[in-house]
Amino acid sequence: MNKLKLALLAALALPSLNVVAEEKAEEAKSDFSISYNMGLFSQYIFRGYTQTHNDPALQGGMDIEHSSGLYIGAWASNISWIRDRDDTSYSDGASIEMDVYFGYANEIGDTGISYDVGYLRYIYPGDRDQSYMITANTTELHAGLGYGWVDGAVHVVTSDDAWTWGRASGAGDSARGTTYYELNAEIPVGDLVGHPLLNGVTANLHYGYQHFAGAVNNQDSYGDWKLGIDKEFKDGINVGYYFTDTDVRNDQGWWTKTKGEYLGDDNHTFYVTKSF
Repeated sequence: MNKLKLALLAALALPSLNVVAEEKAEEAKSDFSISYNMGLFSQYIFRGYTQTHNDPALQGGMDIEHSSGLYIGAWASNISWIRDRDDTSYSDGASIEMDVYFGYANEIGDTGISYDVGYLRYIYPGDRDQSYMITANTTELHAGLGYGWVDGAVHVVTSDDAWTWGRASGAGDSARGTTYYELNAEIPVGDLVGHPLLNGVTANLHYGYQHFAGAVNNQDSYGDWKLGIDKEFKDGINVGYYFTDTDVRNDQGWWTKTKGEYLGDDNHTFYVTKSF
């Protein structure tokens, strides 16, 4: 709205100008949006592997989005996998995962095809014996496409070290180039069936393949899958369950067994989350 129109409105009807001012303020506010999320999970599963050794996980994060498609965010969860593997290499910490990320997400014209490109840094704070263990901190870039219920993405490690392995392990292979491929489907069961009891119910399907770069680590590559169900309630509350498994067996794979348990074995996870 130009200045001439604002002047005319002020002369003719002051209340109308107040309404316009409020609308303009709302438009200005709508360029940015901030959202928060928190959740309680019976365990934390990442790419088929339990990160908390089947113990509960408390998670939460914040996202800032711009109407152009730009976004930035942070997320955190308790973990135990680092110290479960070797409690002597860290004198303190190694019990939290903190993720920071940014990117750009939008739609290709009016095709209904969405895309997302971005950066993600996994950070594991703690006092580490640098002469003994490689850092768990990891950097990834990702690119994804989605249409309707289905989306897929590719994640590529750009750091030399990743999740405590990399250039200093084995023959000195770098973790750079390690790639994770994933395909997901979120099926709106409630909308398809139309029964009141199924309102807000979504079925989740996932398959991923983790390929480790380097001759030494390539043998640890594996696939994982997930089947889940989610129910959305009022006030941003979701309750759900998922079953996960991998094709890692017989001690093949990175840290497949800790304290007598296969971390990539089949797992059942229940959760409740809230977004606001």
